[in-house]
Amino acid sequence: MAIVKALLIGKVKTYGDVNSNDPLNKIWQSAIFKTATNDEIYADKFGFKGDDVADKVHHGGEQKAIFANSYENYPVWSEFLGFANLPFGAMGENLTISGLHENDVFIGDVHKIGSLVLEVSQPRKPCFKLSKRWMNAGIAKEIFRSGLSGWYYRVLEAGSCKAGDSVDMIFRDSGSMSVSDVNRVFYAPKENAHLIDKFMNLKALSAGWQDDIKRRIEGIYDTSYMDKI
Repeated sequence: MAIVKALLIGKVKTYGDVNSNDPLNKIWQSAIFKTATNDEIYADKFGFKGDDVADKVHHGGEQKAIFANSYENYPVWSEFLGFANLPFGAMGENLTISGLHENDVFIGDVHKIGSLVLEVSQPRKPCFKLSKRWMNAGIAKEIFRSGLSGWYYRVLEAGSCKAGDSVDMIFRDSGSMSVSDVNRVFYAPKENAHLIDKFMNLKALSAGWQDDIKRRIEGIYDTSYMDKI
């Protein structure tokens, strides 16, 4: 059974040192450092109340209202980052979920958590702010390579949930694709050409991701943002 191991929210804060010569430690703003709460938190179409977004161009909004990450990925990231025990919210997620993984979460899946009804809208693109969060310049590219991205939800029915709630699947489109498969097409479209026809017929994938993967297939998508530090 899938359950919410942690529910996390964060405020925008400023980090780094204005005088630093290290690109990883230059001044930056983010709400990526999130705090776990035992409270039941309400979410509307823009996400959980009390959770902030610094970069509203690339994060947040109705298509990226709530970010979830698989607890089963934590050992992978612990080894990669060299930390024995990563805290909940290590990837900047709102929901750390045990019992779900990119391999078995599909675009368009509808999950009920507490009184919230959520629909999987897209994977999370690798974000350079994770490099700053962990002082590790390689993590964005490793997310891109591994496909262990987590996934975003859009909110179909506003409501509330808390840590310990079950994650119940109430709908899956038989023609959909797993988050892992979408990430495979994004990372290496030529090597995963057998998935492209299915991708082209995805109904629930957010429009931005559809456009980006089509540009990736055409070889005109710029991945340099993953090097931005």
